[in-house]
Amino acid sequence: MKYFLCIVAATLAIFFSSEAKAAVPDGTIISASTMAPLARWVENASHMKIHALPIVTASGFRLKTSLGLEGVQQARSVAAYLPGQIIINNIMWDPESLRAKSYLVHEMVHHAQTLAGRTYPCHNAKERDAYILQNKWLVEHGEDPIYSQEWINEMSACG
Repeated sequence: MKYFLCIVAATLAIFFSSEAKAAVPDGTIISASTMAPLARWVENASHMKIHALPIVTASGFRLKTSLGLEGVQQARSVAAYLPGQIIINNIMWDPESLRAKSYLVHEMVHHAQTLAGRTYPCHNAKERDAYILQNKWLVEHGEDPIYSQEWINEMSACG
């Protein structure tokens, strides 16, 4: 039994290590040509003008440190928006994956919200538009939505 558990633990360690799963090298810059169509889609869907693209990087290390999670093997967040920057985990980033692109759409909504100077009653409230538009983008591209409306309501509630 101990031998079996050691094999399982070793297998899981390999499976969950960033080097074993990385779709692109940590620090990969995602091009403006990839981001521009996503930005146009967000502009049209949100009616918020995006006059400048953010810098977009695929980096698990930067994602973890930006979220204050340095040293944690896997963060729950797949991507994050910092003013003028989007960071997506390089383990998740695959330029052919609609699901991976949907996370960039979600963060692009936050970029548009920032550029538009939108204010919200609480931090969670700004997530509503991002989750709804991420789901909409997926459906328009033939994929199932990720989040239920009930989950979106719960995650975007204040208080």
